[in-house]
Amino acid sequence: MTATVQALADQYWEFRLEHRHFANLSRGELSRLERWDDLSSDGIAASREAFLRFAAEAAQVTAEEPSDRILAETLAAAAFMDASVTVWWPELQAPSTQSGLLRSLIPALYLQPLVTADHGRRYLEKLAGFPAMVEQLVDRLREGRAAGVAPLSRHVRQTMGKLDEILARPPADDPVATQPAPAELGTNEAARWPAEVVEGIEMGLRPGLVRFREALAEITLPSGRPDDRPGLCHLTGGDAVYRDMVRSHTTLEMEPEAIHQLGLERVGMLEDEYRVVAGPLLDTNEVAEIYTRLRDDPGLRYAGSDELVADALRCLDKATAAMGGWFDPLPRAPCEAHPIDVGSMAYYYPPSADGVRPGIFFFNVADPTAWARFQIPGIAYHEGIPGHHLQMALAVENSGIHDIHRNYLPAFCEGWGLYTERLSDEMGLYEDDWERIGMLTADSLRAGRLVVDTGIHALGWSRRKAIEFLADHSPMSLHEITEEIDRYIATPGQALSYMIGRLEIESLRAESEARLGPAFDAKSFHGTVLGNGAVPLATLRSMVRDWLAAH
Repeated sequence: MTATVQALADQYWEFRLEHRHFANLSRGELSRLERWDDLSSDGIAASREAFLRFAAEAAQVTAEEPSDRILAETLAAAAFMDASVTVWWPELQAPSTQSGLLRSLIPALYLQPLVTADHGRRYLEKLAGFPAMVEQLVDRLREGRAAGVAPLSRHVRQTMGKLDEILARPPADDPVATQPAPAELGTNEAARWPAEVVEGIEMGLRPGLVRFREALAEITLPSGRPDDRPGLCHLTGGDAVYRDMVRSHTTLEMEPEAIHQLGLERVGMLEDEYRVVAGPLLDTNEVAEIYTRLRDDPGLRYAGSDELVADALRCLDKATAAMGGWFDPLPRAPCEAHPIDVGSMAYYYPPSADGVRPGIFFFNVADPTAWARFQIPGIAYHEGIPGHHLQMALAVENSGIHDIHRNYLPAFCEGWGLYTERLSDEMGLYEDDWERIGMLTADSLRAGRLVVDTGIHALGWSRRKAIEFLADHSPMSLHEITEEIDRYIATPGQALSYMIGRLEIESLRAESEARLGPAFDAKSFHGTVLGNGAVPLATLRSMVRDWLAAH
């Protein structure tokens, strides 16, 4: 790796660590733990300008070595995404339970891998500094109201309701109160730690959340948008913002209209698979009837959380035992499954670099009936093993790559996660066709996302129209569909990354199998895909073709 590329990458990464503190929190980065993102108007503008400058400089790099090219292309994509995702985040996304302030805080704020007494001091300082950051956010909400940039009214009300639930708990029962003490604290200091955290909640976190709720009620809710205008296309400049979001999350230059059509085609292709897999189990080949029966049969849903948790643990154990036959190297960090009662249906947090925190697959058990029994295997494999845990833990543990490659690039990361849902069938992880129906259901969701995300943000669809499309073209419950549509409204473009990324990985695998024939080795292919951490999709294609040329 040449000094020029390394220096630019180091400068970018240092700048990111200095300015993206929500991201630092999720990564367990402790060097600047006490700090929050600068949400002042000038701070946001300066940060965006700097990220765009990094992206432009990286794009101009002349790279002779493959490692230089891979790093420069990844830097350019990552910096462009950093610049894009900050646009309207305070005004549109922060007020949403799907993508906003609460989602950024919970559960990351109580999962920090604290070790030293200084880590503990920084953590308590962070809690104390929370209200100041909220005041900056409130200023941005005022600016959003003045500019006509506001979220859906229903999303504001949902967040206010969740805040009411959080604030009704005694501070000692707040999830943040469970943050473990720094590992190196002495016995007496460790004994005082829980009380110090509770005090930080009372004096910092809670006042900030109260202020946030007041601002939502007084500033944002009165200017909130109706359900028939949820997309960015309804906002001045929104079309350009959405195109940047599409580029950021797919790492490709794709038109929203082309993505929309691709989604329609994939949705149609899945109907044939439902007939083959679900038809014999339900004794019908009518796709609409298959969807209805899978959605409405209460016997196919969990009645309580205990069985849901047991199934998640069973699947994760089974995948852990099987992964050695398909991957080399294997991650050193274990993957754990943790039930939660707030936030998205399921998501993954990578292990910390020092190995203190394992990889964690979170799944929401607040309403067990929201889960179909056939859903949890595919989701466990996507979020845990062989999905995000293989991908992200290996990147964290790979000392030969730059930190940029441990960053989240949605098309690569989510594309891999979705690819592994089908790979899990090859690995023999699904026990029967019922569990394969869960795989198909997940595919319906990801194909449908291409349609509804572009429909909402580029074609002007209403929230109801988007909900009705998924209800007509998948077996998901209305509750799950509604949650998903609200997520797409709140996080434009991110939902496109799953299927776009998976199709690219599948295309590369098919090309590799055709070129190598009997010599194709899945372990070697997977090692190539994951060997450099997260990369843009065009870069991944070059990497795989270089690997093919060497065989």
